[in-house]
Amino acid sequence: MTTTLLERTSLTPKRITQAYSFAIDPTPGQVNLLRSHVGGSRFAYNTLLGLVKDNWDENRRRKDAGEEVTKEEYLGTSHFDLLHLWSTHRDTVAPWWAENGASTYNDATQRLSHAFANWRKGTTRFPTFRTRSQGGSVRFTNQAVSLTDSHHFRVSRIGEIKTYESTRKLYRHLERGTARILAATVSERRGRWNVSFTVEVQRSVAATRAPEKIVGVDLGLATLYTGANPDGQHIFAVANPRHLVGTQKKLAHVQRIASRRKGPRRDVAPSNRWKRANFRVQQVHASVVHSRKNLIHETTSRLAKNYDVIVVEDLNVAGMLKNRALAKHIYDAAWGEFVSQLKYKTEWYGSTLVMAGRFYPSSKTCSRCGAVKDKLSLDERTYQCKPCGLRIDRDVNAAINLARLGLAGTRSVTGRGGEVRPDCQKLDTKAHPDEASTDTPTGVGA
Repeated sequence: MTTTLLERTSLTPKRITQAYSFAIDPTPGQVNLLRSHVGGSRFAYNTLLGLVKDNWDENRRRKDAGEEVTKEEYLGTSHFDLLHLWSTHRDTVAPWWAENGASTYNDATQRLSHAFANWRKGTTRFPTFRTRSQGGSVRFTNQAVSLTDSHHFRVSRIGEIKTYESTRKLYRHLERGTARILAATVSERRGRWNVSFTVEVQRSVAATRAPEKIVGVDLGLATLYTGANPDGQHIFAVANPRHLVGTQKKLAHVQRIASRRKGPRRDVAPSNRWKRANFRVQQVHASVVHSRKNLIHETTSRLAKNYDVIVVEDLNVAGMLKNRALAKHIYDAAWGEFVSQLKYKTEWYGSTLVMAGRFYPSSKTCSRCGAVKDKLSLDERTYQCKPCGLRIDRDVNAAINLARLGLAGTRSVTGRGGEVRPDCQKLDTKAHPDEASTDTPTGVGA
């Protein structure tokens, strides 16, 4: 007799932070107001970054000249320091600042403060100025945004904005008092407007289930996802639809048309024909993104609901993207998005996500005898073990090895995956672009 998911788990009420994203349909007047808020946030961000950089550069020049510079002479980069700096200079640099809501400039100071914090941690580069490109976003706090009904939400200074799709799930949560809107981000991407609500919602979260059903998932390009269990059974395989590659011909066609139109230049407005042609280019890109995310959502939901332990590799995607021959295909596979969705969905449904060590040789290890090959090139799609004679698909072999890591219940067989020292956080930028299971080029590691 088989047991269902609800029979094997106990649901516990828990307040979690969740995002609800909807496509919106603003009027032409509301579009102008939204772009004013987006531009105001970008202007405040660039202005504050320029003030901080000028201050630091001047203090550095004084120190090089032998002058004594105290710590208090440096402008602070915390959220409240930047808010105070903006309130001091806003009347001079932006006399129009009152046309937008206070959330616009609060959004700019928060983003710049986070950018400086991440730079100090060593995870990102020094903040750079934002350019006026196609699209943008602005974040409104909970005081400035509210949901009026299942098809409209209200933003201060802008009014009620219609949504393309129903927001009834979120609206019912708010009516019952089981959810609270923390913030809302309105963005323009690929010619379309969207709103993403950050919500603290009370939902029934399943308790962690016993590790009865374990699956290892190998991420690849020939086959997007390959699943197997510790017993060596091949469970599933998801073919790679290659969403971006499949639209290359259509994308090249619409891009060629847009290139023949009068596009934007310095002090020259783009023509209406270019705007229409560019919108068709953005539509193609949007269809690729939506198709890719839909497949990932379907796969991750099925895994999190039906398996107790899911084991995946901790791939160095940033390093692998340096391989120019495979960069486009790796980007199209969106492995990082796949793992990100698994992380929160396993928490929702009571399953466990195990990350294999980045240098665990899942592809080079024989799933029958445990022998490890010294080399395994990417064009070898069938794994052949000389000691035991095993002949098996390369991806299935890797998935079986990953599934057996779930039996131990460890996060990483190499002890990696925890906090990284600041002096080692930039090492991935120097990593070799090939995955660990491929040939090691001569000279690497010497």
